[in-house]
Amino acid sequence: MKKLWLLLALIVILTAQVAVVASFRTINVDAYANGLTAVVISKASYANLRVEIDIIPQVYNGQSNTTLIFPNGTQTEIPAVAHYKFSVKLSSNGPSYGSFAIQGLGINLSDNHPIDAEFVSNSTDFQRLLSLNQFPETFPGFDSRISVYWFLIEGNAQVSVQGYGVGL
Repeated sequence: MKKLWLLLALIVILTAQVAVVASFRTINVDAYANGLTAVVISKASYANLRVEIDIIPQVYNGQSNTTLIFPNGTQTEIPAVAHYKFSVKLSSNGPSYGSFAIQGLGINLSDNHPIDAEFVSNSTDFQRLLSLNQFPETFPGFDSRISVYWFLIEGNAQVSVQGYGVGL
């Protein structure tokens, strides 16, 4: 009888470990930004997400022509001599009930894919939407189910977005 209880306890522990490990997700996206590129980082409301962004500007004659533009309008010229690194953390907003999937304007989320990072290059419409701060209102009914962080890169640079998240 003790062996049966021990076996049952072992099965419960293994099942719990598989569920926890399956909830971890990673993002690893690299792209070359050319012209005006939007980097869109999104997640489902129930997920936690932390990403590290590394920007290496293209250098011409010792000069960098790369500018980083944050959502609040702040602009930073990226110098030619170094990488520009920063991190973004998007915390869980609470549980989300029911299943969902949303795709468009640099957002590709679903129950099976709760975290995402996308590059949108040279899109005038996307820039207009960003300037009006219409994220996530551009997706009616989903504004409480997703979180979006974005920034623009103007110029030429190699951009890497690496991160991890937990969606329980």
